[in-house]
Amino acid sequence: MKNKIMSLFAFEFKLRFNEIKDKLKIRSNNLAYWLKKLVKQGIIVKDSNGYSLTETAEYHIPYFSSTRSALPIVLIKIGNKNQAFLYRRAKRPYKNLLALPGGRIFIGESPEEAAKRIMKSKFSIDILNPEFKNIFIEHIKSRDDIINSFILIIIKAFTLNSINLTNIKSNKKHIIKSDYEIINLKENKIKLKTINSKYL
Repeated sequence: MKNKIMSLFAFEFKLRFNEIKDKLKIRSNNLAYWLKKLVKQGIIVKDSNGYSLTETAEYHIPYFSSTRSALPIVLIKIGNKNQAFLYRRAKRPYKNLLALPGGRIFIGESPEEAAKRIMKSKFSIDILNPEFKNIFIEHIKSRDDIINSFILIIIKAFTLNSINLTNIKSNKKHIIKSDYEIINLKENKIKLKTINSKYL
């Protein structure tokens, strides 16, 4: 019920009690319980004109849809097609395989800023001159069904830190297939432009 109530605010800035009740076809006492709970959690606020999302909850509007979306991921490439910085994954998918370092882009970050944060926080490595090189979409299948999709943003970088590079050729069977392909692809000169828009 919480998600159903919140999803209504993806279409309206403010809603009155009866408007929410009619849209959800819910009993008054049940709705009153949930609205009171959401107010207490700091998700919605109530004033004389009705209910609206708090400023913090506004950030979640893009995620109100029940349809799953592809997740943007930054992958950082340090090295070349012969040897590169890889690590062994501890999580699914691809648990125990060698992978390019990577992670999610936080709100407000550029891919280059995300790459710097990820390398510093996860591996204590300071990277230099992070540069956008390519973008891919990866679909992960289980038998015939696609269970996950990722938008892979490739960042090339350098470091002055002492790091161990993995020999790509001799470890091919231990490297995630898509990461192996990315390591060996010719780098493109593509510019990724950041657009800052005003929220209305």
